[in-house]
Amino acid sequence: MRFDQVAESTFRVLGKCTDDVRQEDPWHWISNVRNGAVLQVESRLVEGFLQLASCSESRLRSVAELELALLGNSALPGGIGLALGAASRGLHMRADIALPLETTLDEERLRNRLKWTLGGFHDGAELLKSLGSRAGRISPPADTASDGGLAELVRACAWKCEERGPNDFVAVLDSEAEPAARIRATEHGVLLSVELGRVDSAAAAARAGLAVFLLTAGGLLRMARAYAVETEAGWGFGFRVCLRGNPEPQEIDHGLAALSIAHQSTAREARALLDEPTARCYLAARAIPTTN
Repeated sequence: MRFDQVAESTFRVLGKCTDDVRQEDPWHWISNVRNGAVLQVESRLVEGFLQLASCSESRLRSVAELELALLGNSALPGGIGLALGAASRGLHMRADIALPLETTLDEERLRNRLKWTLGGFHDGAELLKSLGSRAGRISPPADTASDGGLAELVRACAWKCEERGPNDFVAVLDSEAEPAARIRATEHGVLLSVELGRVDSAAAAARAGLAVFLLTAGGLLRMARAYAVETEAGWGFGFRVCLRGNPEPQEIDHGLAALSIAHQSTAREARALLDEPTARCYLAARAIPTTN
């Protein structure tokens, strides 16, 4: 399918899902999403993906807010995540939708995916508003008993996968050094994740350094968004990809590829940041405020 045809189809779908669509160039649009509040979202076609990002950024007051953003990413629906711009001190929302460019673009399918993703942007906006005050532990999405044919989808994807439990699978990534990725059915859709490691909750500099580094990486990677989960034993951190229920096998393939690239791109630096003195040097170099 020609790229200009993809752009025309994408423009039509954006017009059905958002308001006041303004074309910046043939593959770049800005539009408004209304669901109570009005959000301005930037959409770009880049190498087989529709990349979405919020146009406004929150004002960063302290590294504690980045830690909460990283924890909050574990619970956000719609395939979105909060990310930190490399040259910015603010947080914004991002998401990527994989497009099948080798065939005619199914506009109805893209419309359903886009509506689901834009719904997640509103959850992300609420999370951004709440970062100043923490209210209890953030809970990742619960597993669901309904698999939506997940076993068949996993068997049809290009990666070697094994069943771990009901609606719960693991996939071997590109390198033997990489941990297996987990695939499971949740209340938010099909969730793919890979863990980079764990850090003690008392290691304040390491925890903060990882939040800064991983949220920055999440602004550069496609599909994969950094997350952390908190337990009594400490933090587990890594990357996740959230797909709408009943995804295509190719979407799972894209998601696993994204996790593999995310791991390869960040694992060595993440391990280095587990060292408290190294993490303090990194935070100083990034000039991130450590207090409110």
